[in-house]
Amino acid sequence: MNDDGKDAVAAAALPHPALAPQSVSPQGLRIAASISVCVIIFLLCFARRYGYMADELYFLACAEHPDWGYVDLPPMLPWLTWVVRHTIGSSLLAIRFYPALACGATVMLAAQLASELGGRRRAVVTAAVLVVLSPVVLGTGHILSTNALDYPLWLAAVLLLVRIEKTGQPRLWIAFGAVVGVALLHKYSLAFYLAPLLVGMLLTPWRRWLRTRWFWAGVAVLSIIVMPNILWQVDRGFPFLQLQHNIANNHRNVILSPAQFIFAQALLANFLSFAFVIAGAVFFFTPPMKRFRAFGWAFLAYMLLMYALHAKDYQVAPVYPTMFAAGAVAAERWFQTRWSRRLIVGYIFAAAALLVALLPLCVPVLSVELLDRYCHHLPLQRLEPEHNKHTSLPDLYSDNFGWRETAEMVSHYYNALTPEERARTAIVGNFYGESGAIDFFGPALGLPKAISGHHSYWYWGSRGYTGESVIALDFKIETLKSHCASVSLVADRDIPWARNASGPIYYCRKLDFDLTKHWEDLKHFD
Repeated sequence: MNDDGKDAVAAAALPHPALAPQSVSPQGLRIAASISVCVIIFLLCFARRYGYMADELYFLACAEHPDWGYVDLPPMLPWLTWVVRHTIGSSLLAIRFYPALACGATVMLAAQLASELGGRRRAVVTAAVLVVLSPVVLGTGHILSTNALDYPLWLAAVLLLVRIEKTGQPRLWIAFGAVVGVALLHKYSLAFYLAPLLVGMLLTPWRRWLRTRWFWAGVAVLSIIVMPNILWQVDRGFPFLQLQHNIANNHRNVILSPAQFIFAQALLANFLSFAFVIAGAVFFFTPPMKRFRAFGWAFLAYMLLMYALHAKDYQVAPVYPTMFAAGAVAAERWFQTRWSRRLIVGYIFAAAALLVALLPLCVPVLSVELLDRYCHHLPLQRLEPEHNKHTSLPDLYSDNFGWRETAEMVSHYYNALTPEERARTAIVGNFYGESGAIDFFGPALGLPKAISGHHSYWYWGSRGYTGESVIALDFKIETLKSHCASVSLVADRDIPWARNASGPIYYCRKLDFDLTKHWEDLKHFD
């Protein structure tokens, strides 16, 4: 290494005097901890409402096939679901327990980040409250999803970067690499924030870290963690990229105008709390935050990138807790007089009142009948992320209905067949939610495991069924008639509020092709 490189390493290892750790009121963190516990309890109180979501049934099915990857998600969520299922069970309360914990952890980490950025008690508590007031964070804490751990993992990564800059301890890059690696094993979305963050590093003095061996040691740790999943994708021809390509070609996702995009982000963050997001972005460009300016550039670049990629509105949201923390510190510093502090308190109370009005959209606090009436009278335009069939309820909830009923309808027909027919009869779902419902509810109803060509179900194969006898869910009658010797109606699902668990179920005799030999033809990643 030349002398310039050695000087860069030495400079990187020294803490900046203006960023020395400050003494923060322990009371602020204690209050944040209390808020965190209350949020977890609140979410668990409503965890058993409405029923299993289609995605949750799919994750439970994936957990039965542990692997280093899946078509539409990395392996972490199925692994965690497997652990939950084999420890505390697979009830709604059990599978929604760790998303609630993740939401509580997000509250605490945002408060800690505000503390690390120089905030005192008011800023620490405000950061915790702002997280709670965000509809998207609360909604994520209610449902088992690939978004569950995004918020705390992103915050943990940001906290480590702040600690690296404040203390000058380059070895923390290894911890940063480990956290990012785990986050990418949970969901690939962090990669879309890392690229803007790298841009922010190059535009600020943080670029000096790129010349240290510890930064590249962190990159090595990250690479080791994610490599098995990358090799899994490579070995199968990158099914995740195939899926994204097909979604784009099918125009499934709703493309928002710039105004709609900003409106959706403000709604997800809470319209009034969104002001703190903007304040946080501005705050990173002020002189006191000069050494953290990379976060400001990263936020701006990330928002532009997400809009350019036509990302779903909620996919942007994991960056908000970071901005809430920065915005809370900014408000504490900018509003020093007594009347201005009271103004901020009043503003937060107004944001809390707005959350109460929006709460039924993110947490099932109402009975489904009351929710239906609430949605009919909602003055806001619904911006669903996909072009798909919808009900009067938000898609988050309408996919919670009809799955048990679907399995029961199939079981009535299946169990009426002769034992010889049952042994040959495959239950085929065109959508992973229906196959997941059969797999989850079916054993108690005497049903075998389902098969499907949708997403990761396709990799699990035909289970030896040839197509001699098939119960088909979510297939068009025209398609079945063109391939079956005979088709009869099993049941016509008309289940209130159900979105995907709807439509007819058919019985098909003698497919004109062998499922085991032509399984490739059933593959659809979309």
